[in-house]
Amino acid sequence: MTIRDKKQKYFSEKWLASSKFSILYLCPRFGKIYTAINILEELKPKSILIAYPDKTIRESWEEDFNKRNFDDSNVTYTTHLSLKKHIDELYDIIIIDEVHLLSDAQIKACKQLFTFNSVVLGLTGTLNKYSRKELIDSLELYVLEEYSIEEGITDGIIVDYEITVVQVPLDNIVLQTFKHRRRTEKAQFNHLSIVIKAIERKQGNTMFARLGRMRVIQRSLAKLNKTKKILKQYKDERILVFCGLTDIADKLGIPSYHNKVKESSIFEDFVSGKGNHLAVVKIGNTGVTYNPLDKVIINYFDSNAENLAQKINRCMGLEYGTPDKKSHIYIICTNEPVEQKWLNKALAFFDTNKIKYL
Repeated sequence: MTIRDKKQKYFSEKWLASSKFSILYLCPRFGKIYTAINILEELKPKSILIAYPDKTIRESWEEDFNKRNFDDSNVTYTTHLSLKKHIDELYDIIIIDEVHLLSDAQIKACKQLFTFNSVVLGLTGTLNKYSRKELIDSLELYVLEEYSIEEGITDGIIVDYEITVVQVPLDNIVLQTFKHRRRTEKAQFNHLSIVIKAIERKQGNTMFARLGRMRVIQRSLAKLNKTKKILKQYKDERILVFCGLTDIADKLGIPSYHNKVKESSIFEDFVSGKGNHLAVVKIGNTGVTYNPLDKVIINYFDSNAENLAQKINRCMGLEYGTPDKKSHIYIICTNEPVEQKWLNKALAFFDTNKIKYL
C-alpha cells in the first residue's frame, strides 16, 4: 500500500467515524475520488447523488469507478447548475465535488436538498477563508479534515513547484481600437483608471469601468507577446497555457481549446500526452490529469486564490520515472498595481519562498 493509499484510507475512515456531514479539504492531485470510493465501499449506499461543476469531472468519476470496479448504476450524476432539480429527492449519500465552486443560487438549492438529506460529503482541493465561512454560515458544512499542498509535497504525493512571476509593462506603442477610439493599451488602462476615480468621487457604480479595465489586461498585447516568447523558449516541451479570452488563446500560434472550438479531440489528445502546447480558456482547471506535464503558463488570472491554485496544480501530479521532477509555473503579470494586488491575493495558497519575480 502506497502512502497515497494509506492517506486516502485514513481520511475516508475519519469521515466515516464522524457525523457524515462535512468537507474533506484534500490538496489537488491527492485522489479525492478514490477517497470517496473508499467511503462508498464501506457505506454500501443504495442511492448516491454526485454533483460536479462540469462534465470533465463527471468523466473523472466514471473513469475512477471503472478502475476500482465500482458499480455506479445507483449513482445519479448532476452538475452544480442542475442541483435545483433534485431538491425534493432522497439519497443515502450526497457528494458535492469542488464544493468551493457553488454559486449563491446553488448554495440555496443545497440548503433545500440538505433539509431531507443528512449524509453529505463535500470535496475540495482549494478553499479560501471566504468560501469556508460561506459554506459554514449557509449550509453548516464544516471542514472535517485538511491535507495541504505542502503536506502532499512532503509525503511525495505531489511534486514540488517553482512559480516565476514574469512582469511586463502594458504596451505603449501599438495603437488599438477601444470603442472607436485609437489608443495604446497603456493609454486605455490609464483612461479607465481616471474614469473609475471620477465615478468613485460621485459615489457611483464603477462596475462597468472596472470590467473594461480588466478586459485591457485580459487581452494585453504585452502579455500575449511575453507568452509567445516563453513558448518559443520551450518549443519542444509540453506546456499548458491558461488564457482569459478566446481571441488571445487563438493568437498564440499553438492549438487552442475553448467553447468556440468544436473538435474535442484537440483537448483529449493533449490530456493523453500528445502534442507539446495547448491554450485553454475556462476549461481544464479542475478534474483533469495531464500526462505528462510539468510546465504551465498563466496568461491571465483574477484575485481568486482557488482559481489560480487549481490552474497551478494541473502540473503537480507525481509521474512514474520522474520522482525528482519539479513543476514550473510562469505567471504573466503587468506591473500595474491593480493586477499586482490581484496576484498577491491569488497566491495565498503558496509558499512565498517558492515564488520569484522577473
